[in-house]
Amino acid sequence: HANSGTVNSGVNADGILRRMLHRYLMGDTKCRPNAIVFTAAIKAHSTSIDATLSFDDSEEEEDEASKLMRQEQLKASAKRCEDLLQELCLLYQLPGNDRSLKPTSVTFELVTGALTLAEDWEGVKRITALREEGMTQR
Repeated sequence: HANSGTVNSGVNADGILRRMLHRYLMGDTKCRPNAIVFTAAIKAHSTSIDATLSFDDSEEEEDEASKLMRQEQLKASAKRCEDLLQELCLLYQLPGNDRSLKPTSVTFELVTGALTLAEDWEGVKRITALREEGMTQR
């Protein structure tokens, strides 16, 4: 499932987060997502990156198409980590939202690590800037 440590971990976590958001917007206040929930989804995507990399290492003779597909999966998971963090930061910065939406250093480190594994150096710069500028305003 979401923390299964498989390539599908991130997709499963996204499904859970989507259901939580939907239920919250429909009036179920017990399903209000917070920084912990977003960080768990980011961690699941990070875990799927690790699973993708370890699977890639175990295959000695993999064709080019499979290698490209794995690289694209890795980049998509890293980008999803960044998107989730951006969404969390936007929610945190809205007027009236409480501190339960403030991303932690662990959240930022997970995203930076995922982007680094995907060799998305521009993404790493965006997250560094977000951390330095955006989160110090409140």
